Amino acid sequence: MAKAARELITLQIGHYSNFIGTHWWNLQEASFVYDDSSTTDINHDFLFREGITPQKQETYTPRLLSIDIKGNLGSLPVDGSLYSPQRNDLSINEASWHGHVELIKQLPEEKNEYLMDLEIEDSRYFTQRDEDKDICMDDVTNEHGAKSSSLPASQKIYDLSKSVRVWSDFLRPHLHPNSLYLLDEMLLQSGRAVVEGSHSNYGFLAGASVYQREDVEDGITDRIRLLAESCGSLQGFQILTDVHNAMGGVSQGVLQHLEDEYSTKDFITFGITPPHLNPQTPQARAVIQATIAQSYSEMSSLSGVFVPLNLRSHCLDLQAPVTKWPHLNIEARENNQYLSSSVLAAFLDTMSLIYRSRTSPLPVAHIVDVLTFGGRKIAGGSLALPYGLGVDDYLFDWVKGHKPHLMSVSSGCDITVDPVSEVQVIRGVQSSRLVSPDTRLPPGVHYTSAAQLYQSFLEESETPPSLRFITSLRDPLKVSTPFPSIFSGKLSDDGLLVPSNSSFSATSVKSTPCGAGLHQGGSIGILLEQLLGSAQNLDVMKVPQLIDEGLDKEGWSSVLEELKKLKLNYCHNNEEMESSDDD
Repeated sequence: MAKAARELITLQIGHYSNFIGTHWWNLQEASFVYDDSSTTDINHDFLFREGITPQKQETYTPRLLSIDIKGNLGSLPVDGSLYSPQRNDLSINEASWHGHVELIKQLPEEKNEYLMDLEIEDSRYFTQRDEDKDICMDDVTNEHGAKSSSLPASQKIYDLSKSVRVWSDFLRPHLHPNSLYLLDEMLLQSGRAVVEGSHSNYGFLAGASVYQREDVEDGITDRIRLLAESCGSLQGFQILTDVHNAMGGVSQGVLQHLEDEYSTKDFITFGITPPHLNPQTPQARAVIQATIAQSYSEMSSLSGVFVPLNLRSHCLDLQAPVTKWPHLNIEARENNQYLSSSVLAAFLDTMSLIYRSRTSPLPVAHIVDVLTFGGRKIAGGSLALPYGLGVDDYLFDWVKGHKPHLMSVSSGCDITVDPVSEVQVIRGVQSSRLVSPDTRLPPGVHYTSAAQLYQSFLEESETPPSLRFITSLRDPLKVSTPFPSIFSGKLSDDGLLVPSNSSFSATSVKSTPCGAGLHQGGSIGILLEQLLGSAQNLDVMKVPQLIDEGLDKEGWSSVLEELKKLKLNYCHNNEEMESSDDD
């Protein structure tokens, strides 16, 4: 029996975070079950909410506030399209002025094929249903005059890797009118000079200053309040935020508001650094690196747990190697935001199942308690995509000779270094793949889930850490359109490995088992050591943009001091910290 959902509000702050969030909401909608004959272990009420449009259409939309810069929405209206009345073309005959009228029409943003197909499928939301008429979908056209395809958009194959410019170019779910808040880039600049080569990459303090404007703060906090008031039993917030630009400063203001107004709730913050950053000058690079350091310092203190997400192996080295998964093809394509963000979305969709399960969701408060103690408020993330099972494998035998391909999504953190605690999720391993029919288990031993089996194996093999929570769900990761084709090697359409000597011909992966985890351990200390060492080498007083934004020696010293305190929590004793300072 499904337990009542204690809701979570999602905040997406920054353009790349919205790329990840878009993939994440698409993945969630792909896992919806619409008929009684199918089952799911996922309770979507944790992150979605019901509503009704002026056209009396029932809706199910993300419980979301997305913050970005004006101009980053593409063809998506700022108030969405779900609750808006049908937009008819204006005519000069409608003008109340009786003199000469000149009608100026702005050309609509060009939509890709995927969005045009969605527009046709969703046309029922924009017109009142006439129950006395039958509508033939084959004759429905969108605003561009294109007719609907015989295949729904989720079943067609698109090459969006070259056509996607902004995150709304592949957004599947509809958003509530209050789900979007756009900042004016002119407010970020505010007369300050941006260093050459930074491509409008404003720093942390520029974002913090903009948030302090009364109109901006009220616009954001009012939307958060409305989201909170729509919840029956709000348990907390999950925040996805860019940390390499001004959005880090905006997030600092948002987190401070949550701390002040929702102190009894729990926050999980995912601080995201995209892999495609390529500053053209040393000063532009210094702006990004200083902003990342400031974001880590501030967000870790304001969050229940702070999880850095970065596909590169170093948190401040923007050219460090990208993490490689055995059966993914993303290296050499990491500069494509649409592709790289899909990997982090797969991590979030899988990891979050631990508190989105229908039967035994773990409260966010418990996750925070497991991962944070003794001042350790930063945790690392891992992802096994796919999980690694072969088409002929059973989990009971497979775990004895293999390990899930859990790769770091947190700047290369090695989760095997001094592990202290962790939570893991396994999804998509069906009960029929737990134990081979030919295997004879000891008397009294019976496995009903992948989590039970894997937990038993880890305990028997005394694999650390001792504080561990594992959950499993039958639902695989459904990677239907518009999820990109990132899988390589021989995989079946349900994401299982095919032997190299097989005559199997490659096919499109439709779903896959995978795993994800959050980990506390010594590897976070190594990450902080990298961060602190690189930050100490920055001469921020030689970067005019940072000075113009308000950064001074005292402020930068406070950032470095806070990073030292964070690192100290991962040292066995103070001598280790002192020796590293001497170096």
